[in-house]
Amino acid sequence: MSLGDYTLTFPIWVEFGNGSSENIGSIVDSQGWEKALIVTDQGILDAGLVDGIRTSLTAEGIEYATYDGVEPNPTAGMVDEATEMLEQEGCDFIVSVGGGSSIDVGKGASLMATNPGEIADYEVTSAEEVMEEPIENHPLPLVTVPTTAGTGSEVDYWAVITDEEREFKMALGQSPLYPGGPYLGAEISLVDPALTETLPPRQTAATGFDAFSHALENHVSSARPPLVEPLTKHVMGLVSEHLPAAYEDGEMEAREQMMFGSHVAGICENFAGFGAIHSLAETTGGMYPEIPHGEAIAAYTPAVMRYNIEAVPGRYAEVAETMGVDVSGLSDEEAAREAVDAVEELIDRVDLPSSLRELGVAEDDLPAIAEKSLDTIEIHDNPRDADADDLLEVARDAY
Repeated sequence: MSLGDYTLTFPIWVEFGNGSSENIGSIVDSQGWEKALIVTDQGILDAGLVDGIRTSLTAEGIEYATYDGVEPNPTAGMVDEATEMLEQEGCDFIVSVGGGSSIDVGKGASLMATNPGEIADYEVTSAEEVMEEPIENHPLPLVTVPTTAGTGSEVDYWAVITDEEREFKMALGQSPLYPGGPYLGAEISLVDPALTETLPPRQTAATGFDAFSHALENHVSSARPPLVEPLTKHVMGLVSEHLPAAYEDGEMEAREQMMFGSHVAGICENFAGFGAIHSLAETTGGMYPEIPHGEAIAAYTPAVMRYNIEAVPGRYAEVAETMGVDVSGLSDEEAAREAVDAVEELIDRVDLPSSLRELGVAEDDLPAIAEKSLDTIEIHDNPRDADADDLLEVARDAY
């Protein structure tokens, strides 16, 4: 059987380890950059997670301004505000400190600093649109410093920004389409597990399960290259083992493992597709911006798995194995259903919502969610074809 073709492009300098974020000054100095726009949120500032970064920049004589207006499920308006501050302050690079929201706003501002039009002009809804190279100019240099173990956004080529008028989460993204080509992502990523030490249990659970879902969807994706298979398996096993301890006790060893898992899953995102879990969850988040992304992911995951099993039972059987389920003597389909049970047990153990009803989603909104999900880029790589009626069935199962 042919392995198929793939292209590997990964132009990001990564430093992983406790305390790595405080190396930022010397690394930035080596690039000759002079003034940073730090993109973050007020909670990150209040927690003191930017203090070491500021101290390191100052020690190397690098100036900075701070945009702290990021909120969960970031909007096009936040990107506009950050871009305006970037220009007013004369910054020549961006440092995003926070979860996926801060990193995505940083990506959006870096894009708009060097490219014309509005952020909505760069929305992509299919692989074909990505290959048309919507991003023509290299975005402004970006340094990412994640403070959650979940999104992997620090090392992927994607951002999700809500268009307020449509109540819809737009996907932005582009990998280098030729050697040295422009892409939407960081030049430097400092992955410091110590920055997750103060993350509250609920956020630890939601972001950690998001990391699991990335590996899960990449593993079963119709666009999965062979390169990511051993990585997705490792991440699913690692998160299954360490997320409960990170949630219940907050111990650093578990947090470090979770950060590593999230980080590796983020790398996989660049080479494999997602599917109906992310399509439905992001559509729901666009309509209900108060719902944390990871909690919406948790509510949809078992229902999407049940829908997809008939298409790729063998891959879901592998999910069960990675989660420590004894599948000896079981058929692929039987083992796949054990995987669904194992995922539901993990969701329950870390007290994440198991239904859309728990999240406050109105049942009357399910048809609109199903219809709008067809406009997302993620749905194209779901391993089983789905139309609006199919997605409505899944949403009702998740309700």
